[in-house]
Amino acid sequence: MDIKYIMNTGYPYCIAATNINDVVLMLTKSSHDAIVVLNQNMLPIGIITEQDIYEIYSRSDCRSPEFIASDVIKNKQICICWEGDDAQIALSMINDRNLSFLPVVNNEFCFVGVMAVCDAVISYENVVPFIRDVKFINNSLF
Repeated sequence: MDIKYIMNTGYPYCIAATNINDVVLMLTKSSHDAIVVLNQNMLPIGIITEQDIYEIYSRSDCRSPEFIASDVIKNKQICICWEGDDAQIALSMINDRNLSFLPVVNNEFCFVGVMAVCDAVISYENVVPFIRDVKFINNSLF
């Protein structure tokens, strides 16, 4: 199944030039524990987690208004996937790299959502009731 059918399209994001205090407000208002950081072309370039914020706020030099999202994600790698990728491959990447989710991009390299394990579980739970209603007689679909 393609990622585009099960990904979360309402995930919070910010632009790299967003002030860190605004990022904190976004995280506070969100039910998520991370925000995807995008460049000016809407390509994911990093992720800021609540843990990153705790570490930043423990250093007084990072509380200034000039401290922005791109300062937080420096020297951090990011993995992304395409909306047309197979969900199983994305789930393997999430598992192998011990991630919470992967940002998803479209053919134009623009951020369109995230793929998380919980998205696949929710999708599976929506499919299972239909599978239970299918009747098999002599190993044939009836």
